[in-house]
Amino acid sequence: MSPTEPTAPETALFSKESARDGAREPALSSVSWSGQWKSCQDCIRDKVSADVFTQWILPLRVQEVGDNSLVLGVPDPLDVDHLARVYAGLVEHCFHETTGRRLRAQFRRQSVPQGPLNHAPAVPFSSLPAIDLNPNYTFEEFVVGNNSQFAYSASLAVAKEPGGTRFNPLLIYGGVGLGKTHLLQAIGNHIRREVPGKKIRYVTSEAFFREFVESIQHNRINEMSAFYRYEVDVLLMDDVQFLSGKDRTQEEFFHVFNFLHQSQKQIVLTSDAPPGELQGLQDRLVSRFQWGLFVDIQLPDRETREAILRRKAQALNLDISEEVISYLAEAIDSNIRILEGAIRQLLLQASIKHADITLELAEEIVRRTGSQRPERRVTAEDITTMVADYFVVEVDKILEQGRGTKEVAQARQLAMFLVKELTASSLKSIGQRFGGRDHSTVVHAIKTIEKAMDKDDSFRKSVDTILGKLKS
Repeated sequence: MSPTEPTAPETALFSKESARDGAREPALSSVSWSGQWKSCQDCIRDKVSADVFTQWILPLRVQEVGDNSLVLGVPDPLDVDHLARVYAGLVEHCFHETTGRRLRAQFRRQSVPQGPLNHAPAVPFSSLPAIDLNPNYTFEEFVVGNNSQFAYSASLAVAKEPGGTRFNPLLIYGGVGLGKTHLLQAIGNHIRREVPGKKIRYVTSEAFFREFVESIQHNRINEMSAFYRYEVDVLLMDDVQFLSGKDRTQEEFFHVFNFLHQSQKQIVLTSDAPPGELQGLQDRLVSRFQWGLFVDIQLPDRETREAILRRKAQALNLDISEEVISYLAEAIDSNIRILEGAIRQLLLQASIKHADITLELAEEIVRRTGSQRPERRVTAEDITTMVADYFVVEVDKILEQGRGTKEVAQARQLAMFLVKELTASSLKSIGQRFGGRDHSTVVHAIKTIEKAMDKDDSFRKSVDTILGKLKS
């Protein structure tokens, strides 16, 4: 399934059978086609995500309206069979809801005309719908960690002085769900707020491709080219890697890029890899991506993941314990979108079940996401016992409030370190377990152990030995 497809429950709301039980109705006149379809699209927009609407619904055009059927033209980039299978029922439902007519939705491949059309669209290119910026994607809402500090700083510099820095173009690359789109749109939102005269164009590479294809179909390439050259001050393009293999689109983008850059207009791109590793793109285009600055966003560390979870929970007014926060940050470490989605699922499930948010509920959500790491069988008690045996000290001595001997103090610090590494326990709960100490003491213990492991090979081997026994 495509990541932008709706879920099964979403499409199930609009069954094809329910949209085909009406009587024969008169055909629409050609004059009313565009207006009727626009109303239907507005209805669909309210029922699907912005990505789904932009990718699958917005490019469709009415080709024919008959007594019992609505025939929609599908441009080359889209899959006709997928549209018929997934979206026919939704189209039929919304068309009936907005027009009162029950028609069967059909999808037909649009043919690309070989010569100029007699009737080009009356709507100017600059008036065509664009993907709007998400108002929630701001610098203030972006959680900065060691994984994203450089990318954040570069993005903010560009936003404060678009076209006036050495970071032109700025290319942000990294894996899925790490915050590239957030930073890209944060640049646009900042410029829109602080420099309202700047004309911003946010577009995915797929949307740019569709615009290019439709411009060919309607003989308006010059209009598209003029728009991007003279009506755009800041170009924000998401997922530029998807221009791969689209040679004519790359050619057009190459010329647009050159003009904007020479005019000192800002270009910001995102991709899943650095310029030199992008496959299927023309060398001259890749070389231009390297003119400015390219920065990466890496996987967030645990502290950053916890900060993201707290920020999301606060935004949703969600009362969530440190234990649950710590568990989620440990269990989900590959994708910020999944991390944030887990918080939304917790809110939903707690609301449906009229229950508090517990660790058990969080574990259920993680299992559903498929992000769960192999379950750890080790417990804080296992760790404390293993460390006590290795250092030949009593468990009670490690857990008591007093400092004790040097051996006891080191065993306690190591036990704290391992509990943090191998369990979902929070700093606060660890401190409480080891003699009612506060979280700053735990942080100090962890740092002490990390430094000792870096400086003392024999101590590191001791830690590795204990880890091996705990995991065996």
